Amino acid sequence: MNVGDRIGYKFKNEKLMDEAMTHTSYANEHKLKYNNERLEFLGDAVLELISSEYIYNAYKIPEGEMTKTRAFAVCEKTLASIANRYGFSDFLKVGKSELKQNGKYRDSILADSVEATLGAVFLDSDLETAKSHILPELIPYIEEYVKNGGKDYKTMLQEKLQVHGDVKIEYRLIAERGPDHLKVFDVEVLCNDKVLGQGEGKSKKEAEMNAAKDALNK
Repeated sequence: MNVGDRIGYKFKNEKLMDEAMTHTSYANEHKLKYNNERLEFLGDAVLELISSEYIYNAYKIPEGEMTKTRAFAVCEKTLASIANRYGFSDFLKVGKSELKQNGKYRDSILADSVEATLGAVFLDSDLETAKSHILPELIPYIEEYVKNGGKDYKTMLQEKLQVHGDVKIEYRLIAERGPDHLKVFDVEVLCNDKVLGQGEGKSKKEAEMNAAKDALNK
């Protein structure tokens, strides 16, 4: 099992796949001549093109709104959620110092690994193949942002609760479940110490967003 198997792509050049999973801390520690930064750079550009094309074709919105929508859909939180969904941390190579600090599960490193993997798929195949693997993951985030008028659930909940003045809004972690590479977090949202909603997610941020959504639905 490798990261290609997880995402349903068979690499012709497996060196690209290995490079995509090699963090700079591991490369420096083992004196390797490669790491995933170059692939991350390329993947970032591919990601921007794919998401921009979809937003352009799917929505008749001004350029400024297109930029905000793309930023929401391809942000670190979104990409880290995708990495967690496919268990990228199982294959990430990080140095000992990063390992001690749970670097394999840090949003920034996970997000970078998604971009690097996308860059690797693009180099190993073509743009259409890369698009077929990443676009379905991004569409729900794009649609959510547009549907909510450019606001995420936490922002909408905050605006609703503070319409009559300041209130104390708190997101509280109540449980963690599952193995490290498939963690599920349970979070509740409180307003002035009263529980309004609960949510779960593969990251704390995702769980908070789902808790806010639950509160809004109620």
